[in-house]
Amino acid sequence: MGRKFFSVLFLAVIFANSSYAQTIKGRVIFEGTPPAVETIEVKSDISTCGTHKQTPKILLGADQGVTNAVVTIIGDEGRGERPFAPTPKKGTLDQLNCEFVPHVQVVPDGSTLAITSSDSVLHNAHGFFEDGSTAFNIAVPIPGMEVTKKLDQPGIIRLRCDAGHTWMSAYIIVTDSAHATLTDADGNFALEGVPPGNYELEIWQEWLGAKRQPLVVSEGAAEPVTLVLKEE
Repeated sequence: MGRKFFSVLFLAVIFANSSYAQTIKGRVIFEGTPPAVETIEVKSDISTCGTHKQTPKILLGADQGVTNAVVTIIGDEGRGERPFAPTPKKGTLDQLNCEFVPHVQVVPDGSTLAITSSDSVLHNAHGFFEDGSTAFNIAVPIPGMEVTKKLDQPGIIRLRCDAGHTWMSAYIIVTDSAHATLTDADGNFALEGVPPGNYELEIWQEWLGAKRQPLVVSEGAAEPVTLVLKEE
């Protein structure tokens, strides 16, 4: 697999919405040819799961816009400390037609995840931290059953199902930034209420990984931020 990196083209524009806070709007774009989608033959629980499942490494919308990329504002170089903290919330994770829903989500540090299943077959949500250790391993044998889990360690949790559904995967990004969001189906995003300062804009995508670009937010000024995902 080739080296993955960001190049400078066109992505985001910062718009002033007050004297002290800005809204960062933009778009994450992929340049190049995405890898072929793998098709997996289903050999168990076919009545619920279907006969085949597809596992794309990247989803692209209109004009190569990247779906489900995570966009996060990181730090403030001028102060040398985290300028804002997130407010915990309740995230949800369903297991529907033998797939995790949503496939990617962003939740603040300290949030609670409600795990359930809409399927009539046994699933388990086995979450792994980046070092391979288990974050949680929760079986959901009964449709509609709900189990909650506190998410209090920032980082990426990768999910799999150990109950014979090897194609099932999902990602939970637990963040300690108050400004983090997912791109929509066409790669668009918006982050509101960012004070002037020197930051980094981090983009994460499940196949390409994470990259950062310096971001300067100036009071009352509009400044373009240029990022494009590509592989060589």
